[in-house]
Amino acid sequence: MRGLGGTVLAATMTALLAVGGCGAGPAADQATPTPTASATQACTDEAVAVGADGATIEGIVRAAVAADDLTSVLYRVTRGDELIAAGAVGDSVTGIPVTQDMHFRNGNVAFAYMGTLLLLMAEEGVVSLDDTVATWLPDLDVPGADAVTLKMLVASTSGYPDYVPDDGFVDRFLADPFQHLTPQELIDYAFTTPPWYEPGTAWNYAHTNYVILGEALAAAGGAPLGDLLSERVIEPLGLQSTAPVLTPLLPNPVLHTFSTERGVFEETTYWNPSWQTAPGSVIATDICDMVASARAIGTGELLEPASFELMIAPETARLAPPPATCTVCRQFDDEQYYGLGVIVRAGWIQQAPLFGGAGGVHAYLPEEDLAVALLAVTGAGSTPNTNYAATIWTSIAEALTPEHIPPAP
Repeated sequence: MRGLGGTVLAATMTALLAVGGCGAGPAADQATPTPTASATQACTDEAVAVGADGATIEGIVRAAVAADDLTSVLYRVTRGDELIAAGAVGDSVTGIPVTQDMHFRNGNVAFAYMGTLLLLMAEEGVVSLDDTVATWLPDLDVPGADAVTLKMLVASTSGYPDYVPDDGFVDRFLADPFQHLTPQELIDYAFTTPPWYEPGTAWNYAHTNYVILGEALAAAGGAPLGDLLSERVIEPLGLQSTAPVLTPLLPNPVLHTFSTERGVFEETTYWNPSWQTAPGSVIATDICDMVASARAIGTGELLEPASFELMIAPETARLAPPPATCTVCRQFDDEQYYGLGVIVRAGWIQQAPLFGGAGGVHAYLPEEDLAVALLAVTGAGSTPNTNYAATIWTSIAEALTPEHIPPAP
Protein backbone atom coordinates (compact mmCIF):
# COMPACT_ATOMS: atom_id res chain seq x y z
CA MET A 1 0.00 0.00 0.00
CA ARG A 2 1.36 3.38 -0.86
CA GLY A 3 2.75 6.01 1.42
CA LEU A 4 0.54 9.05 1.63
CA GLY A 5 3.17 11.31 3.08
CA GLY A 6 3.63 13.29 6.25
CA THR A 7 1.58 11.99 9.12
CA VAL A 8 -0.49 9.59 7.04
CA LEU A 9 -0.17 5.83 7.33
CA ALA A 10 1.25 3.99 4.40
CA ALA A 11 -0.18 1.71 1.82
CA THR A 12 1.08 1.13 -2.06
CA MET A 13 -0.17 1.60 -5.40
CA THR A 14 -2.74 -2.07 -1.80
CA ALA A 15 -15.93 -9.91 2.35
CA LEU A 16 -17.15 -11.30 5.11
CA LEU A 17 -20.12 -9.12 4.23
CA ALA A 18 -23.77 -9.73 3.59
CA VAL A 19 -24.78 -9.80 -0.07
CA GLY A 20 -26.21 -6.47 -1.14
CA GLY A 21 -24.48 -4.03 1.18
CA CYS A 22 -21.41 -3.15 3.20
CA GLY A 23 -22.04 -4.25 6.74
CA ALA A 24 -20.09 -4.75 9.92
CA GLY A 25 -16.84 -6.65 10.27
CA PRO A 26 -16.45 -10.38 10.86
CA ALA A 27 -18.50 -11.99 13.55
CA ALA A 28 -16.79 -12.40 16.89
CA ASP A 29 -16.99 -16.18 16.76
CA GLN A 30 -15.10 -16.44 13.47
CA ALA A 31 -11.62 -17.69 14.27
CA THR A 32 -8.56 -16.46 12.45
CA PRO A 33 -7.26 -19.32 10.27
CA THR A 34 -3.82 -20.51 11.28
CA PRO A 35 -1.31 -21.65 8.63
CA THR A 36 -0.24 -25.26 8.97
CA ALA A 37 3.01 -26.18 10.66
CA SER A 38 4.47 -28.06 7.70
CA ALA A 39 5.42 -24.94 5.78
CA THR A 40 7.01 -23.44 8.88
CA GLN A 41 9.16 -26.55 9.19
CA ALA A 42 10.12 -26.39 5.52
CA CYS A 43 10.97 -22.70 5.77
CA THR A 44 14.34 -23.04 7.47
CA ASP A 45 16.26 -20.13 8.92
CA GLU A 46 19.45 -21.05 7.09
CA ALA A 47 21.16 -18.12 5.39
CA VAL A 48 21.82 -18.82 1.71
CA ALA A 49 24.15 -16.99 -0.67
CA VAL A 50 24.85 -18.99 -3.83
CA GLY A 51 27.66 -17.72 -6.03
CA ALA A 52 28.40 -14.11 -6.87
CA ASP A 53 24.72 -13.17 -7.20
CA GLY A 54 23.88 -14.55 -3.78
CA ALA A 55 26.80 -12.74 -2.18
CA THR A 56 25.78 -9.51 -3.92
CA ILE A 57 22.21 -9.77 -2.62
CA GLU A 58 23.39 -10.47 0.93
CA GLY A 59 25.73 -7.49 0.76
CA ILE A 60 22.98 -5.18 -0.52
CA VAL A 61 20.62 -6.20 2.28
CA ARG A 62 23.17 -5.79 5.06
CA ALA A 63 24.30 -2.43 3.71
CA ALA A 64 20.70 -1.20 3.63
CA VAL A 65 20.06 -2.30 7.21
CA ALA A 66 23.05 -0.31 8.38
CA ALA A 67 22.55 2.75 6.17
CA ASP A 68 18.82 3.16 6.80
CA ASP A 69 18.69 2.08 10.46
CA LEU A 70 16.29 -0.75 9.68
CA THR A 71 15.02 -2.92 12.52
CA SER A 72 14.94 -6.05 10.37
CA VAL A 73 14.90 -7.41 6.83
CA LEU A 74 13.69 -10.75 5.55
CA TYR A 75 14.71 -11.67 2.01
CA ARG A 76 14.47 -14.58 -0.37
CA VAL A 77 15.44 -14.69 -4.07
CA THR A 78 15.03 -17.58 -6.48
CA ARG A 79 16.06 -18.16 -10.08
CA GLY A 80 13.89 -20.88 -11.51
CA ASP A 81 13.78 -23.65 -8.91
CA GLU A 82 17.08 -22.59 -7.34
CA LEU A 83 17.25 -20.58 -4.14
CA ILE A 84 20.14 -18.16 -4.66
CA ALA A 85 19.78 -15.93 -1.61
CA ALA A 86 17.88 -16.01 1.66
CA GLY A 87 18.30 -14.56 5.08
CA ALA A 88 16.98 -12.71 8.10
CA VAL A 89 18.87 -9.68 9.40
CA GLY A 90 18.17 -7.75 12.60
CA ASP A 91 15.82 -8.23 15.53
CA SER A 92 12.09 -8.81 15.67
CA VAL A 93 12.15 -7.19 19.12
CA THR A 94 15.27 -6.18 21.02
CA GLY A 95 17.38 -9.25 21.68
CA ILE A 96 15.12 -11.61 19.66
CA PRO A 97 16.60 -12.20 16.19
CA VAL A 98 14.26 -12.14 13.22
CA THR A 99 13.77 -15.52 11.50
CA GLN A 100 12.55 -16.52 8.07
CA ASP A 101 9.49 -18.35 9.38
CA MET A 102 8.04 -15.24 11.05
CA HIS A 103 4.60 -14.13 9.85
CA PHE A 104 3.60 -10.70 8.57
CA ARG A 105 0.75 -9.26 6.50
CA ASN A 106 1.33 -9.16 2.75
CA GLY A 107 -0.79 -6.03 2.13
CA ASN A 108 -1.61 -5.36 -1.49
CA VAL A 109 -0.20 -8.68 -2.64
CA ALA A 110 -3.81 -9.60 -1.91
CA PHE A 111 -4.83 -7.42 -4.87
CA ALA A 112 -3.01 -9.86 -7.15
CA TYR A 113 -4.88 -12.73 -5.48
CA MET A 114 -8.19 -10.91 -5.97
CA GLY A 115 -7.34 -10.29 -9.61
CA THR A 116 -6.55 -13.99 -10.02
CA LEU A 117 -9.80 -14.98 -8.33
CA LEU A 118 -11.80 -12.64 -10.56
CA LEU A 119 -10.19 -14.04 -13.71
CA LEU A 120 -10.76 -17.64 -12.55
CA MET A 121 -14.44 -16.89 -11.96
CA ALA A 122 -14.65 -15.22 -15.38
CA GLU A 123 -13.08 -18.29 -17.03
CA GLU A 124 -15.83 -20.41 -15.48
CA GLY A 125 -18.61 -18.03 -16.53
CA VAL A 126 -19.55 -17.25 -12.91
CA VAL A 127 -18.96 -13.57 -13.64
CA SER A 128 -18.12 -11.42 -16.61
CA LEU A 129 -15.42 -8.79 -16.33
CA ASP A 130 -18.01 -6.42 -17.77
CA ASP A 131 -20.52 -7.07 -14.99
CA THR A 132 -21.24 -3.86 -13.13
CA VAL A 133 -21.20 -3.17 -9.42
CA ALA A 134 -25.00 -3.05 -9.55
CA THR A 135 -25.11 -6.55 -11.08
CA TRP A 136 -23.78 -8.16 -7.91
CA LEU A 137 -24.43 -5.48 -5.30
CA PRO A 138 -27.80 -3.98 -6.25
CA ASP A 139 -28.29 -2.41 -2.83
CA LEU A 140 -24.87 -0.76 -2.61
CA ASP A 141 -25.36 2.98 -2.95
CA VAL A 142 -22.24 4.26 -4.73
CA PRO A 143 -21.91 6.59 -7.73
CA GLY A 144 -21.89 4.91 -11.13
CA ALA A 145 -22.87 1.49 -9.79
CA ASP A 146 -24.52 0.68 -13.11
CA ALA A 147 -21.48 1.82 -15.13
CA VAL A 148 -18.40 0.74 -13.12
CA THR A 149 -17.43 -2.83 -14.02
CA LEU A 150 -15.55 -5.50 -12.10
CA LYS A 151 -12.67 -5.05 -14.53
CA MET A 152 -12.55 -1.32 -13.77
CA LEU A 153 -12.45 -2.06 -10.06
CA VAL A 154 -9.51 -4.48 -10.30
CA ALA A 155 -7.66 -2.20 -12.74
CA SER A 156 -8.38 0.91 -10.62
CA THR A 157 -9.98 2.76 -13.54
CA SER A 158 -13.40 3.23 -11.92
CA GLY A 159 -12.82 6.90 -11.11
CA TYR A 160 -13.64 6.19 -7.46
CA PRO A 161 -11.70 8.29 -4.95
CA ASP A 162 -9.43 6.68 -2.37
CA TYR A 163 -10.55 6.96 1.24
CA VAL A 164 -6.97 6.85 2.60
CA PRO A 165 -6.13 10.53 1.89
CA ASP A 166 -9.46 11.75 3.32
CA ASP A 167 -8.79 14.09 6.26
CA GLY A 168 -11.51 12.50 8.35
CA PHE A 169 -10.10 9.04 7.79
CA VAL A 170 -6.54 10.15 8.50
CA ASP A 171 -7.47 11.91 11.72
CA ARG A 172 -9.51 8.97 12.95
CA PHE A 173 -6.87 6.37 12.15
CA LEU A 174 -3.94 8.26 13.61
CA ALA A 175 -5.90 8.94 16.79
CA ASP A 176 -6.43 5.20 17.31
CA PRO A 177 -4.73 2.75 14.91
CA PHE A 178 -6.17 -0.21 16.84
CA GLN A 179 -9.82 0.48 16.02
CA HIS A 180 -11.87 -1.57 13.58
CA LEU A 181 -13.22 0.22 10.51
CA THR A 182 -16.11 -1.32 8.58
CA PRO A 183 -16.31 -1.38 4.78
CA GLN A 184 -19.29 0.94 4.86
CA GLU A 185 -17.33 3.46 6.92
CA LEU A 186 -14.45 3.28 4.44
CA ILE A 187 -16.78 3.80 1.49
CA ASP A 188 -18.39 6.74 3.26
CA TYR A 189 -14.99 8.38 3.70
CA ALA A 190 -14.16 7.75 0.02
CA PHE A 191 -17.24 9.47 -1.32
CA THR A 192 -16.78 12.67 0.59
CA THR A 193 -14.94 13.30 -2.72
CA PRO A 194 -16.91 12.90 -5.98
CA PRO A 195 -15.64 10.46 -8.65
CA TRP A 196 -12.62 11.85 -10.44
CA TYR A 197 -13.60 10.97 -14.03
CA GLU A 198 -15.99 8.92 -16.14
CA PRO A 199 -15.58 5.19 -15.48
CA GLY A 200 -12.87 3.53 -17.55
CA THR A 201 -11.31 6.71 -18.93
CA ALA A 202 -8.32 7.25 -16.59
CA TRP A 203 -6.42 5.72 -13.67
CA ASN A 204 -6.02 6.57 -10.00
CA TYR A 205 -5.05 4.38 -7.08
CA ALA A 206 -7.92 3.73 -4.70
CA HIS A 207 -8.32 1.12 -1.98
CA THR A 208 -12.02 1.79 -2.44
CA ASN A 209 -12.02 -0.34 -5.58
CA TYR A 210 -10.87 -3.43 -3.72
CA VAL A 211 -13.27 -2.98 -0.82
CA ILE A 212 -16.14 -3.02 -3.33
CA LEU A 213 -14.59 -5.73 -5.50
CA GLY A 214 -14.19 -8.00 -2.47
CA GLU A 215 -17.87 -7.73 -1.67
CA ALA A 216 -18.83 -8.37 -5.29
CA LEU A 217 -16.64 -11.48 -5.47
CA ALA A 218 -18.18 -12.78 -2.25
CA ALA A 219 -21.67 -12.20 -3.63
CA ALA A 220 -20.87 -13.88 -6.96
CA GLY A 221 -19.03 -16.77 -5.33
CA GLY A 222 -21.66 -17.35 -2.66
CA ALA A 223 -19.06 -17.55 0.11
CA PRO A 224 -16.93 -15.23 2.26
CA LEU A 225 -14.07 -13.67 0.34
CA GLY A 226 -11.45 -15.22 2.63
CA ASP A 227 -12.83 -18.69 1.92
CA LEU A 228 -12.81 -18.06 -1.83
CA LEU A 229 -9.23 -16.80 -1.79
CA SER A 230 -8.10 -19.73 0.33
CA GLU A 231 -9.85 -22.38 -1.75
CA ARG A 232 -9.24 -20.92 -5.22
CA VAL A 233 -5.85 -19.20 -4.95
CA ILE A 234 -3.84 -19.81 -1.76
CA GLU A 235 -4.32 -23.56 -1.40
CA PRO A 236 -3.92 -24.40 -5.13
CA LEU A 237 -0.62 -22.49 -5.09
CA GLY A 238 0.57 -24.63 -2.18
CA LEU A 239 1.06 -21.65 0.14
CA GLN A 240 0.75 -23.60 3.35
CA SER A 241 1.90 -20.80 5.66
CA THR A 242 -0.43 -18.21 4.14
CA ALA A 243 -4.01 -17.52 5.24
CA PRO A 244 -6.55 -14.71 5.56
CA VAL A 245 -6.59 -13.15 9.03
CA LEU A 246 -9.83 -11.71 10.32
CA THR A 247 -8.43 -9.81 13.32
CA PRO A 248 -5.23 -7.85 14.07
CA LEU A 249 -3.65 -11.06 15.40
CA LEU A 250 -0.98 -12.91 13.43
CA PRO A 251 0.00 -16.59 13.63
CA ASN A 252 3.14 -17.40 15.59
CA PRO A 253 6.00 -16.81 15.14
CA VAL A 254 5.29 -13.11 14.57
CA LEU A 255 7.52 -10.52 12.95
CA HIS A 256 7.22 -7.38 15.07
CA THR A 257 7.04 -4.06 13.23
CA PHE A 258 7.73 -0.44 14.18
CA SER A 259 7.20 3.05 12.79
CA THR A 260 7.62 6.75 13.59
CA GLU A 261 4.72 7.87 11.39
CA ARG A 262 2.71 9.11 14.41
CA GLY A 263 5.69 11.16 15.60
CA VAL A 264 7.13 8.66 18.07
CA PHE A 265 8.93 5.36 17.54
CA GLU A 266 6.38 2.71 18.45
CA GLU A 267 5.36 -0.87 17.78
CA THR A 268 2.78 -1.31 15.01
CA THR A 269 2.51 -5.11 14.86
CA TYR A 270 -1.09 -5.17 16.03
CA TRP A 271 -2.40 -2.02 14.44
CA ASN A 272 -5.79 -2.96 13.04
CA PRO A 273 -5.51 -3.66 9.28
CA SER A 274 -9.27 -3.48 8.66
CA TRP A 275 -8.85 -0.35 6.53
CA GLN A 276 -6.43 -1.94 4.07
CA THR A 277 -8.77 -3.84 1.76
CA ALA A 278 -11.88 -6.01 1.77
CA PRO A 279 -12.43 -8.20 4.86
CA GLY A 280 -11.06 -11.65 4.07
CA SER A 281 -8.25 -10.30 1.91
CA VAL A 282 -5.96 -9.18 4.71
CA ILE A 283 -3.51 -12.07 4.53
CA ALA A 284 -0.70 -13.35 6.75
CA THR A 285 2.28 -15.09 5.18
CA ASP A 286 6.00 -15.75 5.60
CA ILE A 287 8.94 -14.91 3.34
CA CYS A 288 9.16 -18.46 1.93
CA ASP A 289 5.56 -18.46 0.74
CA MET A 290 5.96 -14.90 -0.47
CA VAL A 291 8.73 -15.74 -2.94
CA ALA A 292 6.81 -18.81 -4.15
CA SER A 293 3.73 -16.63 -4.58
CA ALA A 294 5.71 -14.03 -6.57
CA ARG A 295 6.75 -16.65 -9.09
CA ALA A 296 3.31 -18.28 -9.24
CA ILE A 297 1.47 -15.00 -9.82
CA GLY A 298 4.15 -13.81 -12.24
CA THR A 299 3.81 -16.93 -14.39
CA GLY A 300 0.00 -17.02 -14.24
CA GLU A 301 0.20 -20.51 -12.77
CA LEU A 302 -3.53 -20.79 -12.04
CA LEU A 303 -4.83 -18.98 -15.12
CA GLU A 304 -5.51 -19.82 -18.72
CA PRO A 305 -2.94 -18.12 -21.00
CA ALA A 306 -5.50 -15.65 -22.33
CA SER A 307 -6.51 -14.65 -18.81
CA PHE A 308 -2.91 -14.15 -17.75
CA GLU A 309 -2.20 -12.02 -20.80
CA LEU A 310 -5.17 -9.89 -19.85
CA MET A 311 -3.87 -9.58 -16.30
CA ILE A 312 -0.56 -8.07 -17.45
CA ALA A 313 -1.79 -6.28 -20.59
CA PRO A 314 -0.77 -2.58 -20.83
CA GLU A 315 -4.33 -1.31 -21.15
CA THR A 316 -3.82 1.44 -18.58
CA ALA A 317 -0.83 2.64 -20.60
CA ARG A 318 -3.19 3.19 -23.55
CA LEU A 319 -5.59 5.49 -21.72
CA ALA A 320 -5.90 9.10 -22.81
CA PRO A 321 -4.30 11.73 -20.57
CA PRO A 322 -6.40 12.19 -17.43
CA PRO A 323 -8.47 15.31 -16.94
CA ALA A 324 -6.59 18.23 -15.44
CA THR A 325 -9.10 18.27 -12.60
CA CYS A 326 -7.91 14.84 -11.43
CA THR A 327 -5.06 15.72 -9.10
CA VAL A 328 -4.45 12.07 -8.13
CA CYS A 329 -4.52 10.51 -11.60
CA ARG A 330 -1.50 8.84 -13.16
CA GLN A 331 -0.48 8.60 -16.83
CA PHE A 332 1.31 5.31 -17.56
CA ASP A 333 3.53 4.10 -20.39
CA ASP A 334 4.87 0.71 -21.50
CA GLU A 335 7.71 0.90 -18.96
CA GLN A 336 5.32 1.06 -16.02
CA TYR A 337 1.59 0.43 -15.80
CA TYR A 338 -1.14 -1.16 -13.71
CA GLY A 339 -2.69 -4.45 -14.77
CA LEU A 340 -5.47 -6.45 -13.13
CA GLY A 341 -4.27 -6.43 -9.53
CA VAL A 342 -0.57 -6.23 -10.38
CA ILE A 343 1.93 -3.55 -11.39
CA VAL A 344 4.20 -4.19 -14.38
CA ARG A 345 7.42 -2.23 -14.00
CA ALA A 346 10.40 -2.65 -16.38
CA GLY A 347 9.20 -6.18 -17.12
CA TRP A 348 8.74 -7.12 -13.45
CA ILE A 349 5.27 -8.23 -12.31
CA GLN A 350 4.98 -6.98 -8.76
CA GLN A 351 3.30 -5.41 -5.79
CA ALA A 352 4.96 -3.45 -2.98
CA PRO A 353 2.94 -3.31 0.26
CA LEU A 354 3.62 -0.85 3.07
CA PHE A 355 1.83 -0.72 6.42
CA GLY A 356 2.95 0.45 9.82
CA GLY A 357 6.65 0.64 8.96
CA ALA A 358 6.74 -2.76 7.24
CA GLY A 359 7.49 -2.45 3.52
CA GLY A 360 7.53 -5.39 1.18
CA VAL A 361 8.25 -6.47 -2.37
CA HIS A 362 6.60 -9.36 -4.22
CA ALA A 363 8.20 -9.37 -7.68
CA TYR A 364 8.87 -11.68 -10.61
CA LEU A 365 10.85 -11.06 -13.80
CA PRO A 366 9.71 -13.54 -16.47
CA GLU A 367 12.70 -12.90 -18.73
CA GLU A 368 15.09 -14.16 -16.04
CA ASP A 369 12.70 -16.48 -14.14
CA LEU A 370 13.76 -14.42 -11.13
CA ALA A 371 11.54 -14.05 -8.06
CA VAL A 372 12.20 -11.61 -5.22
CA ALA A 373 10.47 -11.41 -1.85
CA LEU A 374 11.48 -8.80 0.71
CA LEU A 375 10.11 -7.43 3.97
CA ALA A 376 11.89 -4.48 5.60
CA VAL A 377 10.92 -2.95 8.96
CA THR A 378 11.86 0.64 9.75
CA GLY A 379 13.85 1.70 12.77
CA ALA A 380 13.91 4.79 14.95
CA GLY A 381 16.22 6.58 12.51
CA SER A 382 14.41 5.55 9.32
CA THR A 383 12.26 7.91 7.27
CA PRO A 384 8.58 7.17 7.99
CA ASN A 385 6.21 6.09 5.19
CA THR A 386 9.12 4.74 3.15
CA ASN A 387 9.18 1.29 1.60
CA TYR A 388 12.81 0.31 2.13
CA ALA A 389 12.16 -3.12 0.64
CA ALA A 390 11.48 -1.40 -2.70
CA THR A 391 14.81 0.43 -2.42
CA ILE A 392 16.60 -2.86 -1.75
CA TRP A 393 14.81 -4.50 -4.69
CA THR A 394 15.92 -1.68 -6.99
CA SER A 395 19.54 -2.21 -5.91
CA ILE A 396 19.22 -5.97 -6.52
CA ALA A 397 17.80 -5.30 -10.00
CA GLU A 398 20.61 -2.88 -10.79
CA ALA A 399 23.15 -5.55 -9.86
CA LEU A 400 21.51 -8.66 -11.35
CA THR A 401 19.29 -7.37 -14.17
CA PRO A 402 20.60 -3.95 -15.29
CA GLU A 403 18.26 -3.96 -18.30
CA HIS A 404 15.27 -4.27 -15.97
CA ILE A 405 15.76 -1.62 -13.30
CA PRO A 406 12.32 -0.67 -11.98
CA PRO A 407 11.56 3.05 -12.48
CA ALA A 408 10.49 5.12 -9.52
CA PRO A 409 6.79 4.58 -8.71
